[in-house]
Parts: sequence; C-alpha cells; structure tokens
Amino acid sequence: MTALGASLAVAAGLGYNASAALEKREAMAVGSQVPVVRLLPALARRPVWMAAMGANLLAWGAEAWALASAPIAVVVPLLNAGRIVLVALGIRWLHERFGWRELVAVALTTAGAATAAVSAGTEAASRVALHSWPLLLVAGAALAVALIVAARGTGLAYGAAAGCLYAATAVFTKEIGDRFAVDGWSAPRLLLTSPTPYVLLGLAAVAQAFVQAGLQRANAASVASATGVFATIGPIIAGFVLYHEAYPPGLRGAVLGVGIAAAVAGGVALAASHGPKQTHEPGAGARVSSP
Repeated sequence: MTALGASLAVAAGLGYNASAALEKREAMAVGSQVPVVRLLPALARRPVWMAAMGANLLAWGAEAWALASAPIAVVVPLLNAGRIVLVALGIRWLHERFGWRELVAVALTTAGAATAAVSAGTEAASRVALHSWPLLLVAGAALAVALIVAARGTGLAYGAAAGCLYAATAVFTKEIGDRFAVDGWSAPRLLLTSPTPYVLLGLAAVAQAFVQAGLQRANAASVASATGVFATIGPIIAGFVLYHEAYPPGLRGAVLGVGIAAAVAGGVALAASHGPKQTHEPGAGARVSSP
C-alpha cells in the first residue's frame, strides 16, 4: 500500500505543478489590477483556468488516495517533487530563466523527497479519525496565520499564506481519504454530516485566491516553493502529533529527517531566490499554483 501511495503522490505532484503553469498564464492575463477578493470570479470566466482547476481536482483525488495509503511523511515530500515539471514549463512556455542556484534548489527538493519516501516507505499509514474540535483548531490557526502573512502583499507572502492553508487542507484531505478507505460507500454520508468537507472547501477557496494573487506578483516556481515549504512542514508534524504515525527507528529515522530537511531547504532556497526572470512584460499572459 505504501508503494501505491508513493506513486499516487508523485502523480498528484505532477498534476498540481502542470496545472500551476496554466494558472500562472491565466492569472497574468487577468492582470494584477483585479483585487484579490475578485480574482477567483474573474478567473472562473476563463475556460483554460477552469481546465486547470479540473486537473487540480484530479490531483487532489490522487492526493487523498495517497494519504490513505501511505504515511504523511512519504506523501507530502513527494508532492513537491513535481516542481521540476513547473521549472521545465517555466523555461519553455512561460519564458522564465533559471540560474544554477535555482536549478540546484529544485534538485535538492527532488532528492530530499525521494530520500524521505524511501526511508519511511515501510511504515504503515494511520487511519485514526480525528474529532471535529482538533480539525477546527487546525483550520482556525492556519487561517489566522495565513491572513497575517498575506497582509504583506508580496508574491511570496501570498504563496506562503496559501501554504499555511494547504497545510490544513492536507489534514482535511487525509480525513476524507481515510473515511473512504475505512468506511467505503458509507463515507459520503458520514462526511456530509461533519464539518470536514465544508471547511475544506472554504480553506481551499481562500488558498486559491492567495495563490493566484501570488502568481501575478512573482514567478510560478517561487510562489509554488513558498507555498510548498509550509504545506510540507505542517502536514508532516500533523502526521506525527495528531495521527501518531510511527517515526522510523535508527538510521532510517535519521535519513527521513535529512530527506525532509533537504526538501524544505530546496523550497526555501528557490523561494528566497525570487525565482527566474521572465523574458516578457508582466500581463502578456502567464501564472502558477500548488499542494
């Protein structure tokens, strides 16, 4: 099951990052003069952006299945491994230029994700159902931090704010995936009578608005990396603290820590570099997103 979860996580990461390139393009086409609160309605009128949202939805389904099949410490770093696709699309399609530091950062993220997946690959996924109050506490804390970070109004700040929210949505996504894995076709009824799907939708909507605003103000890879840093650390902590997932013993535990640290460090380095320079004027048509 862990191998299946890892494969699904890679597929979800590729889907998220490929759709992010479409999102970047469409967000730039809309223009940064549109206020953040009106950005999603404006983008929803664009067919290409809606197609990107469809791809995101499929990737989210793969993520939910992955989280029900493998430990969070395996799934979440692998979601970020798809960043290499975003870099490739940024170079060839969005006219972004990457220096060697940015490429090294992407390589570090990818290697760290692979290392984490291998070291924690033998551990079982936890499917403990959380009560509503810790879920709501996670959502409230993530929203509060996100609003504070987003107040800076820069592309990276919006990306980081979205990452805070995506850290929370990963927990809610795991709840949904776990319920289907444990309860089968009874899961929809159980979920619809809980706050889980409604809070998830609300957090995801705000996160999307922040991502699109970030894509208008910074290159796609930088925004996605700023998002990924918080969206990686938060769920992994939740896996050990809330779901009591087993931390690998001995050498494998040390390797897991190194892998997670490398994945996060790569994301921080890429975000801090402010990413590649674009070869066209902003507004000519480009944009990005994330997990």
